[in-house]
Amino acid sequence: MRRLRPESIWPELSASPGGPELVHRWEALLDKAPRLRPWLDQMLGRHRLRLQESGAAGFEIERTLWHELAQWLADFEALPGFAVSAIAVTLEDERAHEVDPDPSVIAAEPAAASPEQAVGELETLLSDAAFALAFHCVDARLRPLLPASGELARVPESDWFALLRASARPQPALTPQVAITLVLHVLSPEWARNSASPRHAALRLFLASPLDLRSDLQGLCSSLPSHWGLEPGQLAAFVAAAGRARVGLADASSLCARIVASAKARPGGLALLADGSAAPASPEELGALFRNVRKYRHMGGFQQLLSAL
Repeated sequence: MRRLRPESIWPELSASPGGPELVHRWEALLDKAPRLRPWLDQMLGRHRLRLQESGAAGFEIERTLWHELAQWLADFEALPGFAVSAIAVTLEDERAHEVDPDPSVIAAEPAAASPEQAVGELETLLSDAAFALAFHCVDARLRPLLPASGELARVPESDWFALLRASARPQPALTPQVAITLVLHVLSPEWARNSASPRHAALRLFLASPLDLRSDLQGLCSSLPSHWGLEPGQLAAFVAAAGRARVGLADASSLCARIVASAKARPGGLALLADGSAAPASPEELGALFRNVRKYRHMGGFQQLLSAL
């Protein structure tokens, strides 16, 4: 068994006979997803403070924290290994979310997933009900908002997905938005084939407002991914479409939370998506989900989702 790290804030081992084994399992998970550690430390600190303020005795505080650690770990261990790793990768790849990175620290171009690898990652992710639900929310709320024709037709759907994922704030936990952005990540493997500079220029434009389109528009166009073929006169349409896409991401996240609130059971990652604050989904929203589930029922996560509702 590995030794506890000096900076560890694990509860007192004497408060739980199973504490050492639980730490061992947590450390194994954190070795695979190290950016989960700050979240875990923060959660333990918050819960410890809450218990102290409630007047709980010291031993009771430590025992309660062990109980909560066991619950959180069970939730994470219920996720596919790829999902936990993907959350960590999203958090570690901070430069993907930078609009104006320092050119001297731009990382080497990442290797794009092969088509076979991309399909495998998507199938693995969709074997869990949480990500099957996230996929449905992308279908229901995001895809209809993306331009598929007209002056922006050369911007692939997968590039919009990649930009939405890059624009979202990384979080070391599974929330409806994180689940959706992880699905967007595996739906946009080609984005990594673009070099770093066009990716960051594209993100800058994706987050721009109409007032930002004032000068050197031709230079901006030349800095974007070449396959887009955008001209200065098309940038305003892109900015407007990007705004609609961001609204769609927020709407998809809210839909995901409402459907989780309607679930009678929460297998796998669905348990992590529940926050107790969302209202149940409407009959129309559930009806659309059932229709989509029938279309994808050959995937394990959709079968889990169907049985949970």
